[in-house]
Amino acid sequence: MIPSKLVVLPSPGFSGIPFSAFRASRYENEMPKRARPVSTSPPASPVTPAKPAAARRVAPMAIVFGECQDVHEALACMSQADPVLGGIIDEIGVLPRIAECQDARKRLNEPHCAFRSLAKAIVFQQLHGAAAATIFARVQKLVGASEDATKLTPESFYDADETELRACGLSRRKMEYLKGLAAAFSESDKDGQGPVLSDAYLESGADDDEAIRIKLLNLKGIGAWTVDMFFMFYLNRADVLPVGDFGVRKGMMVVYGLKAMPSPTQMETVAKTWSPHRTLGSFYMWHAAVAVQAKGKEKNLKTQSGGKAKKV
Repeated sequence: MIPSKLVVLPSPGFSGIPFSAFRASRYENEMPKRARPVSTSPPASPVTPAKPAAARRVAPMAIVFGECQDVHEALACMSQADPVLGGIIDEIGVLPRIAECQDARKRLNEPHCAFRSLAKAIVFQQLHGAAAATIFARVQKLVGASEDATKLTPESFYDADETELRACGLSRRKMEYLKGLAAAFSESDKDGQGPVLSDAYLESGADDDEAIRIKLLNLKGIGAWTVDMFFMFYLNRADVLPVGDFGVRKGMMVVYGLKAMPSPTQMETVAKTWSPHRTLGSFYMWHAAVAVQAKGKEKNLKTQSGGKAKKV
């Protein structure tokens, strides 16, 4: 059971892993936040006047994530509401992934972005990232989209030879799912009003998120996890908690010192104070899970090399 009151774990950090283990690599060489350089200037005097006051620190540029107009402010609110999460945020800062999502949103004027996002999610289902990326790259090459991603369209995929698609590494079931997805983005609805799904429809706000979720879940091969990823990374919805994601569950178990992977109900309880920015909190759980995995690999390397990590 999750304790009703969150307690800040002592330093070193949660589960014996210092918060510094979760620091993004780009921050590794920074001066500690509270460190102050030793002044070599002589004290102020009538002969040696004091130096002009340092310029005022410029506030960081606002980062937008979907309906969240200021990520820095959102993270500050989350840190105050949840000191455990706040310890990680304070140590890491704004994760690069958050800014990358904002950059990705700027490319949504490219045609068929939504189709490509969902197609990629289907290919990546239940596969290791590297293997899935290889298969997806082969599919792109088959339809002539290696150099220009916009050439992967519902039509180009639907018209591709099934034998050649299978040779890319797609299972029969995934190929069926992808064909159905392509059809949904190509065929008219019952009233002949255009495709069932389209970039314009998904971006228009004509339906609420629940209606969009239902339409996506009606497609074969699209489950709750795929929809959550689509809402987080394509639509940039700020308040999504992917309770079925292994990485988020793993990260939450480590960060909050749980004895086992949390259930969806437990995850909802822990993340209650993150709302309405649960997507951002989930990003930090992913980061924690990856950091723990990397620490485990380092430990194994030390064991195999007699206590000294091998350089790779």
